[in-house]
Amino acid sequence: MTDDRRYLLAFCQALPELLLVTRAQGAEAALEEAAERVRAGTPVLHVLPRLGIPPHVLTGTGPGRRAGDMLAPLPRPASGETYRCPDGACGLEVPRAPGGPIPKERCWLRNRPLTAGEA
Repeated sequence: MTDDRRYLLAFCQALPELLLVTRAQGAEAALEEAAERVRAGTPVLHVLPRLGIPPHVLTGTGPGRRAGDMLAPLPRPASGETYRCPDGACGLEVPRAPGGPIPKERCWLRNRPLTAGEA
């Protein structure tokens, strides 16, 4: 996965938490502007500085990581069905065991459900 896709995946997955934090800080408009720029094709690494978010906070790499920093999830083994990013922009894949519950994850950036496909 390319760095751009890795950061897009991490940003998309972090949006619900980022929304809570920015609302509490009165900076919700800055997050919405950043999300709009990402939807328009701006790389996530270009919008993070305006939000005051170091890249390692999204990916879990680099110096100075603290407890509570957001991390990208570990890959899960494939199973019967996989739910993916609806437009294929990032590498999000959420496996679903046969007969298991439908994943609750969604594309928070575009506010759309994930697309189901074979694992």
